[in-house]
Amino acid sequence: MSNNQITILRSGFSLFLFVILVGCAAGIHSPSVKTNVPSERLAKNTYGSPDGGYTVALPPLIKPGARIEERQISPETHGVFFMDDFGKVYCILRNDNTNIKITIEEASDNFHGGDILREKQYTTTERGKELRILGINKNGSPVVTRSKENGEWVERKNDLYEAWSLFANGDHLYQVAAGVTALQKESENILFDRAKRNLEEFLKSLIIKPTNQK
Repeated sequence: MSNNQITILRSGFSLFLFVILVGCAAGIHSPSVKTNVPSERLAKNTYGSPDGGYTVALPPLIKPGARIEERQISPETHGVFFMDDFGKVYCILRNDNTNIKITIEEASDNFHGGDILREKQYTTTERGKELRILGINKNGSPVVTRSKENGEWVERKNDLYEAWSLFANGDHLYQVAAGVTALQKESENILFDRAKRNLEEFLKSLIIKPTNQK
């Protein structure tokens, strides 16, 4: 699925708008995972950020067809994305909030979008106050469906059902997400429940180093 675009943050959500081009990774970590991340930062089934600021366990992806992509989205924002050909997507965006100083409440105002937003609420965890979001990323899945319409074959990217966590840690603002794709007829509730479970498991393995620790 080279050159398919995955819009991880929908266009109506202007905080960290980012489009990643699948298939432009520059390196292979293993024969079944395509990635541009150096192998030393993918040791022991764990991903480590470039500056060592955080680590996270590699999420369960179907292989072959699994991809791990890093992108420096802007001078302030770094992203890592995990995905497979069965439509599972995980991502972490970390924004240097030193100068911008966006609060969680201000960030919440950027998440809107009519019928694509399903839920937005605050919760408190060991990471502190978090904004949790459920939404549909229209045509945002890495899975492409091919069907015949009016005698012609048409390809369309499937929708991605996403669960998000947004929280602050020191001078950084984190967005952590998990998305799933409907591969058969399933209700929105089932898909969002699956995305939420995937997000919780992903967050459990996220370890952020204290800011005073090198």
